Amino acid sequence: EDGMMLIDICEEIDTTLSFGCTEGTCGVCELTVVSGREYCNKFTEEEKEYLYEEDLEKGMRLGCQLKIRKGDVTITWKGNRAK
Repeated sequence: EDGMMLIDICEEIDTTLSFGCTEGTCGVCELTVVSGREYCNKFTEEEKEYLYEEDLEKGMRLGCQLKIRKGDVTITWKGNRAK
């Protein structure tokens, strides 16, 4: 899928967020996509294995697995909101 990894976007804009293992297995980077889900990649196998189905439905993602295409995406990261 097209898009830029959230971890790369954070580096580019000099934002420090914890990504832990960066392989989708530790959960350090759990976040919720509040708006703009249509600009995000589909759930990865790692996300489907790590997160509960009801969490996926609520927009929870693993930041290290998230790719964003052109468009505005708003996320909450452990209670902090970012756009």
